[in-house]
Amino acid sequence: MNIARNFWRFTLLIGIALVLNAFTGPSEDLQKLTAETNHSSLLFSVPIANGITRITGKYNEYTIDLDYVDKDFTKSVLSATIKAASIDTGIDGRDEHLRSSDFFDVGTYPEITFRSDRIVETDIGYTAIGNFTLHGVTKELEIPFVITGMDGENTLGISSRLSIDRTDYGVGNDFKHTSIENFISNTIDIEIDFWTKKRKEPKKEE
Repeated sequence: MNIARNFWRFTLLIGIALVLNAFTGPSEDLQKLTAETNHSSLLFSVPIANGITRITGKYNEYTIDLDYVDKDFTKSVLSATIKAASIDTGIDGRDEHLRSSDFFDVGTYPEITFRSDRIVETDIGYTAIGNFTLHGVTKELEIPFVITGMDGENTLGISSRLSIDRTDYGVGNDFKHTSIENFISNTIDIEIDFWTKKRKEPKKEE
């Protein structure tokens, strides 16, 4: 009797599990997307000479990845890795100086990274909030962004504008210009524009 009763209990539990699984719906839909760098840009600008003018530049080597869950940004994860040595302001001597220990010290800190802990919806778009690491210093950073367009399953256009204080990360804090005090502004303005494509997963070694 006990064997028969236990068998029917087990069968009932299996049946309940199957019914619950049917009603919970499919698992989360994950699209692994990445910025197509050929059609994207990561730019910065900074006022110099007490605001008389400003210099602009870009980073040439970076990855921006989006784990896009259920077509819902608030469930998704945005991450980026920038090669610090790929800084490019169009003047070789200045770029070498920026790569030195006076500024970004790319030999010691070769990468600039960000990974969102959460993404929240705002009145005009979204804000990705997470850890940003620059020059060996990690701080929470809020990156506002808007969706500029969608085309199919894998193509999303994303645009962001933000500013950071370079001195919060120890970039150029000890630099002194030979004749102009406070030559470089503390505020760096950043412009990010990219569209995505499906991310290729690395091949598994056999």
